Amino acid sequence: MSADALQAAFPALAEALPRISFSALPTPLDAAPALGAALGIGSLAIKRDDLTSPLYGGNKVRKLEYLLAHALASGCDAVVTYGSVGSNHALATAIFATRLGLGCHAVLLDQALTPYVAATLRHHLRVGTRLHPARSFNDSGNVAAAIGAAHPRGAQGVYEIPWGGSNWRGAAGFVAAGLELAGQLGAGATPDYLYVAGGTMGTAIGLTLGLRVAGLETRIVAPRVVPYGQGAAAHVEALLVETNRELTARDPRFPVIDEPMRNLELRGGFLGAGYAAVTPEAREALTLMHDVGGVTLETTYTGKAFAALIADARAGRLADKRVVFWNTYSSAPRPADLAEVDVAALPPAFRGYLQPAAS
Repeated sequence: MSADALQAAFPALAEALPRISFSALPTPLDAAPALGAALGIGSLAIKRDDLTSPLYGGNKVRKLEYLLAHALASGCDAVVTYGSVGSNHALATAIFATRLGLGCHAVLLDQALTPYVAATLRHHLRVGTRLHPARSFNDSGNVAAAIGAAHPRGAQGVYEIPWGGSNWRGAAGFVAAGLELAGQLGAGATPDYLYVAGGTMGTAIGLTLGLRVAGLETRIVAPRVVPYGQGAAAHVEALLVETNRELTARDPRFPVIDEPMRNLELRGGFLGAGYAAVTPEAREALTLMHDVGGVTLETTYTGKAFAALIADARAGRLADKRVVFWNTYSSAPRPADLAEVDVAALPPAFRGYLQPAAS
């Protein structure tokens, strides 16, 4: 079982912080000179976290390595997590949990119909996820409580994984990712900016902490892809500080950083009409990345994050800068037999999503 960059740098964490290795690390850091030239960027590279696993890639894998290890260490035999109907996080959780012999419950909210939702639901059915509709964010907690109450071993047998896997333990996977990136950079090649989608923020928080611990002052730009509440910045800072505190408690060699939000920028302006709502800027971003960069994005997270990078490049902010775009979307192929999956077990609340959506 291979160590990640966090365990390699702080060996005491390998014992104090359980982790199961699912991923092929390090993921590539690919130079993108043609794409950078098309946008007038000094230097552009793409961190290929779409390649974290050939089974199902994307950014959730790094978080789940820590979260599912803790579920097993806690003696649980099932997990429950949350997301929208098309959530990559919920699907990734189900895929990797079931491989460990854990049952998986996914509590899902409605979302805009995108081209990927039907395939995601079929994939859930294929791996045996137990799907539960919820009326709202607040209702999702009630649904999860009912799942725990109905579990044969009671609630103590069901491990709760938060939205997006974004608690301090999940963020630790991206502290490791920040250290991993630092180790891939040549002398004098520190990025000025790193763009990554700002969803539940565990990814951006972990990267911020990991890069600071590595001694890099790269500015993390996290364009908003979910409708944050008014206290978003305070919540993000609190989770960043908590992650730092918990890692230091388990290995005193892990440093405490000052001014935790100094190099983390929460960016608005690219969400559009709401979560999963497709924007013209995201569509353009997908086309440009695919045609010039040779990488596939999607419209809910990575397309909006790359749209922010494009806007900043066109405004001249990145003309003489080193920039990294962190691709959080899975490029692993879907199973070939999804169209043949029996959908009879799909809850009625989700059946409307099996209709095709415009791409």
